[in-house]
Amino acid sequence: MTNAPMTARGTEAGDGVVGVPRVGCDLQEVAPVAEALAQRGQRYLRAVFAPEEITDLTRPEGRMPAAESVAGRFAAKEAVLKVLRPSADDAVAWPQIMIRSDAHGAPRVELRGTAASLARGAGLGAWSVSTSHDGGFAMAVALAIRSPRP
Repeated sequence: MTNAPMTARGTEAGDGVVGVPRVGCDLQEVAPVAEALAQRGQRYLRAVFAPEEITDLTRPEGRMPAAESVAGRFAAKEAVLKVLRPSADDAVAWPQIMIRSDAHGAPRVELRGTAASLARGAGLGAWSVSTSHDGGFAMAVALAIRSPRP
């Protein structure tokens, strides 16, 4: 047995292999999101988020959501998009990638339209997403596992 190092081709390693994850990550500065919320409010939210997501994000009494939370959700959408790897011809609108809250408040991925088609085409099944924010930045990591095709 040799101790030769294993090599991988970056994000291409394992493509097409069932059970091998695809991972995406993103870092989002909070300040531009806070500015967009202050200047455009609901118009900004409707351009980026599906109605269900806006409901998840909206504070009691209909107050604008915290910029940190919105930046985290946007970073999660970017991370999911990186996992999907759309071509230049694939138009994925932001509301097609939904980051919803589960029963415990943790983020989960729901896809519609072109985003769902890309996931099916790549054989991506189970998704996991995590977000965090600190020091004026929000970050997210998304992971999807390739499922066996029927």
